[in-house]
Amino acid sequence: MADDGSSSPPQLAAWADVDPARYPFDPVEMSVAVRALVPPPPPPPAFRDGGWVGGAEAFAWVDSVSTLLSDRYGPWAYRWHWGPREREHVGFVTDRIPAPADAPTFVADALLAWRRWLESLAERFDHLLPSLDPGRAGDAAEVVAWEVAGEQLMTFVAAPVVDNDGWQGYSQLTLQWFLTATGIPPEQARVVVGGALKGFGWWAPLTAVEIGEIGGRVARDVLGLTGSVPPGRVDDWPDTWPHGWPTWRATNTSAGAGPPPDRGRYR
Repeated sequence: MADDGSSSPPQLAAWADVDPARYPFDPVEMSVAVRALVPPPPPPPAFRDGGWVGGAEAFAWVDSVSTLLSDRYGPWAYRWHWGPREREHVGFVTDRIPAPADAPTFVADALLAWRRWLESLAERFDHLLPSLDPGRAGDAAEVVAWEVAGEQLMTFVAAPVVDNDGWQGYSQLTLQWFLTATGIPPEQARVVVGGALKGFGWWAPLTAVEIGEIGGRVARDVLGLTGSVPPGRVDDWPDTWPHGWPTWRATNTSAGAGPPPDRGRYR
């Protein structure tokens, strides 16, 4: 059906909304179906007479394609243009509106890239989820398991992002989906992830130290939901530790967690 504004787009707040296991998908069938599904796109937006012309039409086309795809393949397909790529294009999809003859291939390639990314994410979830054992909640092993899960997922998400503005959005989604896959309600997961990412600059690349810091924040706040964070450890962090450390785990300094460095921080 066409996107007439009568329904809200799917929020995709939980892993169940995008889990490939819940939505069978045949890429060969899709590559044929899009030729009939995808409407002709408008001309790309252009700067004329001191302003941009055609932006609203471009967004309307993207939304109409999103609705058609999600109706056919499930809510995950609504964000068909979200797939991160190693050589990702700069700018939103409306900056790359294809010619009418190229539109079906453009949409099929983008949807397939998004689906493949979700499938790769599902493989990582399947690997990490068994390590989170509710039976040992609050002990050191569970803290480490949560930290490792957060760090591995952050590394997976951030590594291929070319545009430094891009890592936060994908990180927010990935961590939130992972928490909901463990049974945490979406709203609580959103709060935990928002707190873990707070203070990191949108336009600055992540360091390995910062990825570890985010993993630690996730572990602390997730276990804090049930009051099962173990007593703080005494850690002898050097006074000259780089990148704004020590982390929140340090108990031998007055600074404790401290915010990330100002480098690139959004205020």
